[in-house]
Parts: sequence; C-alpha cells; structure tokens
Amino acid sequence: MKKGWFHHTDLTESQAKELVARYTARGVETEKSLSPDYLSWIVSAFLPEDKAPRRGDSKFRGRS
Repeated sequence: MKKGWFHHTDLTESQAKELVARYTARGVETEKSLSPDYLSWIVSAFLPEDKAPRRGDSKFRGRS
C-alpha cells in the first residue's frame, strides 16, 4: 500500500507531544517541527493512502 505524509498544523507544544506519542505507540513514523511563525508546531505522520477519496455518507448524497 502506498504511503504519504499527512501534516497536522497549528498545534500547541502539548498537542504536538501528545499526537507524536499516540502515533509512536502505533508504530507510525512521525516528525515534529516548529512552524514558520515560531509560535505553533507541525506534526507529520507517514500514513497509508487510499487509491480513491472516501465516499460521503449515503444519507448526504442526492438521489439520481
């Protein structure tokens, strides 16, 4: 299965630490970096990608 980087942006330091800990517990490769504004954090996780985008819930799709 193809994998790609997913980015969580605008996180506080405590949110970033918690997110990294959760991903690490699941064995997911992560990176934490300071955002360009020097105020918030970015956490990147290397996650599996689907081939096609997820379909919306059927109750929200119009009838044809």
